[in-house]
Amino acid sequence: MAETGVVLSTARVKDLLTDDQALRRWRITRSFAGLSLLSVAMVQQLPHPVHTGRGIAMLAAIVLAALAWVAMTLRVGGPRSTAWALAVCGAGGVLLQALAPHSYAECYLIAVALMAAQRLTLRAATAVTTALVVAQAGVQYRTHFGFSEIAVWAGAIYFCLLLSVIRQQREEQAAQIKALAAESALTRQEQARSAALAERARLAREIHDVLAHSLSALSVQLETAAALLERDRAAEAATVVDRAGQLARDGLAETRRAVGALRGDPLPLPELVAALAENAELEVVGEPRSLAAETGLALYRSAQEALTNVRKHAPGAGVRIRLAYLSETVELTVTNDSPGAPAPANGLSAGYGLTGLRERAELAGGAFVAGPAGGGWQVDVKIPG
Repeated sequence: MAETGVVLSTARVKDLLTDDQALRRWRITRSFAGLSLLSVAMVQQLPHPVHTGRGIAMLAAIVLAALAWVAMTLRVGGPRSTAWALAVCGAGGVLLQALAPHSYAECYLIAVALMAAQRLTLRAATAVTTALVVAQAGVQYRTHFGFSEIAVWAGAIYFCLLLSVIRQQREEQAAQIKALAAESALTRQEQARSAALAERARLAREIHDVLAHSLSALSVQLETAAALLERDRAAEAATVVDRAGQLARDGLAETRRAVGALRGDPLPLPELVAALAENAELEVVGEPRSLAAETGLALYRSAQEALTNVRKHAPGAGVRIRLAYLSETVELTVTNDSPGAPAPANGLSAGYGLTGLRERAELAGGAFVAGPAGGGWQVDVKIPG
């Protein structure tokens, strides 16, 4: 499931990038289509014969405005080059307005107003548009346009600028949303990877603990049995083999218990701790309740590891186990009161040792403390539950 989420997240990021590229290609195509239609319409306004002074001037203005249109569409150069392209395209439109008053020359200024808001800052776009509107109004006045018609064209150009500004703001918001979506997709991808690594570490820890506590002891017993058989001590070897069989059965039970915990099955913690505390004094405080699988397994492994340390470093010592079900936490305390040598400070035994127990407790949201207590050693685990 985690790997599927990673694939979907990566595909989503690619889709967002592809959508941006497709939108840009569509705008370029649309702009060139508009330029082509306008150029054809303006060519139709050329006087006949075309080689007259007015015809050559109009043709030059059409070509110049078209080149500037292409430059501002493709965003050739930096912001300054784009501003010059907008100004040249608008100037070409004003010149065509003077040469052909009743043509489509105003469309060049409308195009400039639409593109200026997307290519320049709002202040620069407003300045360029205003300069062109003033120039056009002067030309229209000289070519006998009425005040109402001049005002309509000026209002139309400013209205197009306003629409372009609103669209630009909406596109920026959409771009931010897409960026956040892409970032969220990448975050989910990293979380999926982290979850997969954490799950692998959890599986490795459970398998290691089961193997360390069962198979290592089983190996020692079988080696002992083989040595006894070499010395013709069959009766003693049979006893050791029986003990090895019991260890194997205990290992299978531990494996089933670990698998159940990984599946989320609750553990009967008091019964399991009581089974571990054969030669220990066990005290259960409070009313036992069902715990999360991670919490129960962490407490059980803590008791198991603590007792293993006692048997290894202080064999035969008296041990007290206290399992307390409090209102918000469950506490496990294992105390060795032996005056003999306590477990070493690093607490390492056949397994993850105290380091692994601390890791388990922290993963379950609890705390782990181990250290000398009187003449012995004490392990204290507190986990919310």
